Amino acid sequence: MFPTISTTTAAPANPCRRDDTSHTVPLAPESSTLFTRSIHRPTGVESWVLARGAAPVQQSFYYTHPSFSDEGRFLWLGCGFPPLGGKQVRQTLGVVDFVADELRVCADARFTSSRPWIDLATGTAYWCDHYEIWRLGPLATDTATRVGAVAPDLIPGRLEQLATHPTFSADHKSFNLDARIIGQDGGVVSYLGDMPVNGGAFRVWQAFEDRTCNHALFSPVDPNLQLFAHEYWHDQDRAGVPFDGSTPYHRMWLLRRDGQAEPLLEAPVTHGGHEWWSADGRHIWYLHYGVGVKKVSLATREETLVWAGNLSHAHASRDGRYLVADRMDNPSNAECNVLFFDTRTGREIEIVNRPPLSANAVRCVHLHPHPQFCLHDRYICYTTWVHDRVDVALVSVEDLIARIA
Repeated sequence: MFPTISTTTAAPANPCRRDDTSHTVPLAPESSTLFTRSIHRPTGVESWVLARGAAPVQQSFYYTHPSFSDEGRFLWLGCGFPPLGGKQVRQTLGVVDFVADELRVCADARFTSSRPWIDLATGTAYWCDHYEIWRLGPLATDTATRVGAVAPDLIPGRLEQLATHPTFSADHKSFNLDARIIGQDGGVVSYLGDMPVNGGAFRVWQAFEDRTCNHALFSPVDPNLQLFAHEYWHDQDRAGVPFDGSTPYHRMWLLRRDGQAEPLLEAPVTHGGHEWWSADGRHIWYLHYGVGVKKVSLATREETLVWAGNLSHAHASRDGRYLVADRMDNPSNAECNVLFFDTRTGREIEIVNRPPLSANAVRCVHLHPHPQFCLHDRYICYTTWVHDRVDVALVSVEDLIARIA
């Protein structure tokens, strides 16, 4: 049973608080009463941690999905209420309002394994709930609205997941879905396509029999192009076969509307992943595990090693000069280690480095830092457990650049 909670956890009275209709300039995280400063002593880097808790677990979004609205007022997060020593399967959306200086838990916005996504221009949140798509505005007066649903007979079978982490098309007319269905024979079928933002019917671009295709991302500049991953070790014909990270394979694929999927790279490589688009849509970044962060030209398919190291997730600034990444020795019980890198100078600085959560701490599924640039590259947002609990943290990019200059 989902616990009964207050839908608003408000900070003490603040002189910057105004009605929702005002245009007051939002507070900076450094000035908010919701955040406290945490200093990484070896480097002096300051992170601002959302320490005023509304939930036992307060988690940032996946690294591909910035959640800080464009005007700097709203920061979305995932809130979890697992039992002590347990892990939650279902999270609830929460939002920080930097004008009201308050954190609200949105009790009617619960999501499962599919990641929510944000319209950064309006601050509106979207999420999947079984076959349905829902949205919720960021104001305290907003209510959840059903956008639409995928017809079950269009993707017959048992729905395992409607989408991994949808993104908006470049023209903002649709969002992509990579539905995964289990058939009567136990085999998986992946359906990649898009759904209009007005709730129109799901349009299947291509179906993949007995193939696990996920992590789809719309191109940021081309509404007719998606990038997706093929995780072959989950395919039906691999049942019972141990995963071997030294085996070269094609993970990253491109799919064009009215076309057929094709591999991104000219030749398969050993285990890699956690891919994302560059802001200009001209490159795809990815982690070649054990090697480092690589950048692939969409035009030539040439790949370049940009940041060598044993890294796990990474993200780039809009101009591609700066990178942020996390690293972990054991992904199932990860440490909180986040690094910042200047691709021109080769200099890097550690943002945070903390051991895994203690055994009795409240935790969540998929607990990784997942750092991401946000708010026009002014901040990096990541999940931290510097206080031995799961919290959201922000660090100033300007400060990081100054420290490695």
